[in-house]
Amino acid sequence: MKSQAITDLRNRGGHPLSLLYSEIYSAAVLTGRLQHGRSQPGFSLKGASPFYLSALAGFRHGLEKPDVFDVIRDVLRVYYEKVVPEHAAEWLGMQVAESHVFRQNPPWAAVFPWRARSIESYRQAYEKAAIEENRSVGIMDRDIQDGWLFCGPVSEAKMDVEARRIGNVLKSIKDQSYCRSDESDGDARATALVKSNGEWRWLLTAGNHRAAAASALGYDSIPIRVNLVIDREHVDFWPHVRNGNYTREQALEFFDRVFEAESPPITKSWNQFVLRELAAVAVCD
Repeated sequence: MKSQAITDLRNRGGHPLSLLYSEIYSAAVLTGRLQHGRSQPGFSLKGASPFYLSALAGFRHGLEKPDVFDVIRDVLRVYYEKVVPEHAAEWLGMQVAESHVFRQNPPWAAVFPWRARSIESYRQAYEKAAIEENRSVGIMDRDIQDGWLFCGPVSEAKMDVEARRIGNVLKSIKDQSYCRSDESDGDARATALVKSNGEWRWLLTAGNHRAAAASALGYDSIPIRVNLVIDREHVDFWPHVRNGNYTREQALEFFDRVFEAESPPITKSWNQFVLRELAAVAVCD
């Protein structure tokens, strides 16, 4: 299905704030520099993102080789075993009381402070998405009980789903180049995070695998579809600040951490692993 009300801003200044003054448009196509792209919970698409690093491992190994999915899966396995948050608060890096709603919900209920969705609807959306993700590679009988794509624990079946999703999009982009369209699933979707000086970064809300694959294949930028522009100066109006799920300070800390690609403490052992692996590659090179 073709999406309506999309404006292409790539040749008209290319800044997400322009979308706010476009009136009839609900989304904008912008050029997203991959070094400025972010994946939950704050990974850089040119850094510690497990999707990017597993895609890079697969590409370096050789996409034509029959065991390429195994190579991708091996990287994902390390990540899913090291990053296992107990609840949404730990995933967000929030120190909160035992009774806080984020401690009572799983990681996939970790709604961002600027979103209008309730925690429950956010959680349900990811539970529905998990079923669709699994079906996209032909696995019809798995749901969120097998795990969430962004963190562990996950089952062997879910790990295989994610490895195949990454491998398939790698092969597609390598063979056909990176293509976009105005269809509903025609772009990687993102939220633009803007500071008062006009600097901006983009946080993926859909299309993590295609963005990571493009980054692994050496792309410097890709078209992204932005439908939400978040100004740091508007923190007091963010829905989950107003309803008390985040304090003002917690919301700003989260914004800044994503903006600067600083992931929360739960990812510490993964980040250390990545640094060791990169150091080893540098020595070999």
